[in-house]
Amino acid sequence: MKFIARVLCRAASSNIWPHQNIIPNSPHQISQMDHPKNKDKRGRGQGQSRDVQVSKALSLLLRHAAEKEGLKMNAQGYASVSDVLNWRKLKSLKVTFPEILHAVDSSDKKRFALLHIPSAQPTESTTQATTTPATPPDAEHEAGSIVGEEQPATSVLESAPTTSEAQQSATDQALSVKDTDPSNFLIRATQGHSIKTIDAASFLEPLSLSDESKLPDTVVHGTFHATWPAILQSGGLRCMGRNHVHFATGPSLESVLAVHADDSAQSKPKPDDSRVISGMRRDAQVLIYIDVRKALKAGVPFWRSENGVILSEGMPVANSGAEKGEAQKFVSLDFFDVVVERKVGLGKIWEHGEVLQELPETLTKKGNPKGRR
Repeated sequence: MKFIARVLCRAASSNIWPHQNIIPNSPHQISQMDHPKNKDKRGRGQGQSRDVQVSKALSLLLRHAAEKEGLKMNAQGYASVSDVLNWRKLKSLKVTFPEILHAVDSSDKKRFALLHIPSAQPTESTTQATTTPATPPDAEHEAGSIVGEEQPATSVLESAPTTSEAQQSATDQALSVKDTDPSNFLIRATQGHSIKTIDAASFLEPLSLSDESKLPDTVVHGTFHATWPAILQSGGLRCMGRNHVHFATGPSLESVLAVHADDSAQSKPKPDDSRVISGMRRDAQVLIYIDVRKALKAGVPFWRSENGVILSEGMPVANSGAEKGEAQKFVSLDFFDVVVERKVGLGKIWEHGEVLQELPETLTKKGNPKGRR
């Protein structure tokens, strides 16, 4: 009887606060907004924080959608912050100028670069620019002009920095000025573009054997179990819709192999797993280490972006199945040094042109994880 009384009492208590979903004196009180059905009603971010929503929207526009949306950009990928704020998606999110500055400043992978140009002139009405192809403004300011589709891709900001250090310094300086006019600022994505009119040579730092002191010790591409067989079959790494294949400068091969040397390593935290590394998703399951010196010697171009990402468009490979007789570009298997599976602890699966281990189908059939940056 006491048990029944307690149940009835709890039922009665829960009905007293039906809208707040709160059980009195419970250590796990759940407010209405914290309820799973109502959690994060801030838009279409599906539980993403406001910062992530703004950052992803900026990345989409500046890396991929600028031409489609009619946003005027120069050959380096810079666009007026004023125009960016007037893009329909950011307007729907009610993004403010301080939020743009915060997105640049707080990006863990330094995804954006910023320039402060007090003489910059606002571009034409973005209402028109988002629906029709943009045309270049008649006048140029002293540092160069924001360009539309009709202006040559070689047009760049004359004063824009060209080295990684100078570019980061320019961004830091732009973030420090006390200017609240967004039309005096230019913004771009540091890498990851699929826009073909972006001229990489105008803002990326080339790597060269003539100055080996500037070559990174590690050049590694992160991928996933499901993708590795396709990479082997195709003969290397392709840009896959972007302008470049992306590489990181860590973790080092030695640090990864040290973890897998111990049979019990699977139950231990992996070094560098939680560390933010520009150029590679932190949940990458397969790490492809590149012999960058061998690749450079063969003529494969490599670049460094200002946020430290190593980039390459690869080299044309004959008989690669491209249409109209044009060979596709690859970073060939010939330049793969060592490939390591690190998720389940298999260790080396490829070395110096030989497959050491095949990934089991239980791993390759799962598909790639989604939702992480």
